[in-house]
Amino acid sequence: MADRLDDRTVSVRLEVLEELLTELEAAPVGETALDAVALLAEVYGEALARVMERAEPYPELRGSLAGDVLLAHLLALHGFRAAEESGKTFIPVDALLRRPT
Repeated sequence: MADRLDDRTVSVRLEVLEELLTELEAAPVGETALDAVALLAEVYGEALARVMERAEPYPELRGSLAGDVLLAHLLALHGFRAAEESGKTFIPVDALLRRPT
């Protein structure tokens, strides 16, 4: 497995990603590139949903995953609820308000 990223590095990478996406939108191939990114995000969202589905029997694990700042943002991005609703993932609101430091 590749080297893991700490929260600070993740934060910096997210900022760079936002800048690159802004540049892509202005480029001649911007629409195609953004479509590719959207499809990739959709597939990764499905992967994340499968992880959370397999963790369903383990509420403590699901809570731990949803309590991580980066994972909380990914879960929210992919449609998971920010509150416990009939077995859906709980994402602490404070996790969504924090940015990795």
